[in-house]
Amino acid sequence: MLTYPNVARPSRRGLALALPLTLLIAACGASASPSASPAPTPKATPTAVPGAGGEPGAGGGAIGGGGSNGNTGGGIVFPIPPLPGDDPLLGQATNVTPKPGRLNPHPVSVQLVRAAADKQGVRIELRWWSGVEECYATDSVTVQRDDAAKAIKLTVIEGSNAEDVACIDIALLKATVVDVGVLAAGKWVISAEGDAPAINVDVE
Repeated sequence: MLTYPNVARPSRRGLALALPLTLLIAACGASASPSASPAPTPKATPTAVPGAGGEPGAGGGAIGGGGSNGNTGGGIVFPIPPLPGDDPLLGQATNVTPKPGRLNPHPVSVQLVRAAADKQGVRIELRWWSGVEECYATDSVTVQRDDAAKAIKLTVIEGSNAEDVACIDIALLKATVVDVGVLAAGKWVISAEGDAPAINVDVE
């Protein structure tokens, strides 16, 4: 004959009392836990390539004059980001217009390339460190364009206005804009002579 041990079963009354007590303990534990601190608000970060819609923020100077197909100007405004951060290349620059015929022309090292593309064409801004324009004059910007490879390389040429001139030794951030006109649709690679990294521009 098989026998089974007697197992005491909890009464319904005991369960009815235990359930509210459990819920009360859980609620107290939840209220005692520290509340999660709100996530910090992200700060706007500047970009080197504003793209077709431009960059957020305002400021900067308008680059006037010029036409297309390699001319400087184009009327585009490349704004200064609201928070340029630690990158001085994104600060206020002196806009210069190349004047061919300078003495001792030589290429300079471009430090920043950015571009804006729309239905009117593509404008490319170049930024570099130099001296005062009286002594380190911007002569020209050469444009090498390869339509098959969808690549453009620009070189900024500087020279001097005179052989013997006293120059103030001050570092000056300069900028100029080159309007390369309407480009074929696709992804173009734009680079410049110097340390600036190449950028990609999507043309629709």
